[in-house]
Formats: sequence, structure tokens, C-alpha cells
Amino acid sequence: MYPLLVNQKLINESYKETYENMYDSLTRQSYKSYIFIPYNFGYHWILLILSVETGNLIVFDSMRNPYSAIQHIIDPLNRVWKKFVKNNKGRGQWRPELNVNMDYPCARQQQGTDWCGYYVCDYLHIMTPCGKATDEETRMSQMGDECYSTDRINAVCEQLAGFILNEILDPRGEFYHDGHIDRGLSSTS
Repeated sequence: MYPLLVNQKLINESYKETYENMYDSLTRQSYKSYIFIPYNFGYHWILLILSVETGNLIVFDSMRNPYSAIQHIIDPLNRVWKKFVKNNKGRGQWRPELNVNMDYPCARQQQGTDWCGYYVCDYLHIMTPCGKATDEETRMSQMGDECYSTDRINAVCEQLAGFILNEILDPRGEFYHDGHIDRGLSSTS
């Protein structure tokens, strides 16, 4: 789910539209095993991982906020999930409500730092195998439960900067965009 369309500000200001965006996103991605939801609230980033197959929602929060701090995203996600299950009967045996797991071990953010975004980037990097043959448990075990060192945060920054330089800014990069919109094949008449 796209963070610019699903965040605390939009949930508060235009709940119905955000709810529809969330439902459309779930429907479009329902064939996937997992949906990653980087989510921002109160100047803090967390990562929600929705297992479409099991209906489990794993919360990776480097600050270990209580459930009540993210209730405002869990409630609409549950509402979206219920609608999805109702409209897709026969496609799978999904639980009627999301099973929210906030106790999954993940690295903790040091007090007084604002590194939550880097933690989310690292969680995403660990959870997306990038062609490596690893199973979910192996990837999840790499999360750890410790605070990241400054060196690890710097490594995440370097990886992110390298990706931006090589894949977005470089005209040969996979995600480079020169500002022109390609509308498909040109017509020949």
C-alpha cells in the first residue's frame, strides 16, 4: 500500500477515500503472499506486513508503541480485510478478522534518535529476498531485537543512496524517469 495514500493524516482527513484506496490495493495484490505497508503516524515510521494467506498482520515498530498508538490504522485495515473476505468467498479460507502480532522481535530504536525510517528500510531489505533463496523464518530471524549501531544505520543510508543513484537518477537505471509519460505504442497510419 502506497504511503502517500495510506497514512494517518489521510485517514483522519478523508477516511472513506483512504479506506477505498486500501481495499483496492488489497484486491490488486491479493495474489501475493505478503503485502508490505510502510506506515507513518506522528512523525514515526513502522512496517506492517500482511500475510494474505493467513490473515496475520505483523507489526514491526522500532519504538514498541502500544496497540492503542496504531489503533487508527488497525481498525480500517480490519474493516478492509472483512470486506475483502466477504467479497472473495470461495477463493480461500481466510480468517474473518486480522490477527495482529505486535510482539514479533525486531530491532529497537535507540532513545532520542529519529532513525525509524532507516529501520523500516532495513526491515524491507531483510524481508525481500532479492533473488536469494531464503525462507521466511530465516529472513525474520535476521531482524534481531537489539538497537542498531550507527554503523548499521550508515550502511542502510549507503544502500538507499546507492539505489537512488544507480536505479532512479541514472538514465540506465530500472526506475529512471525522464519526465515524459510513455503512453504505449505510437499509432501508425
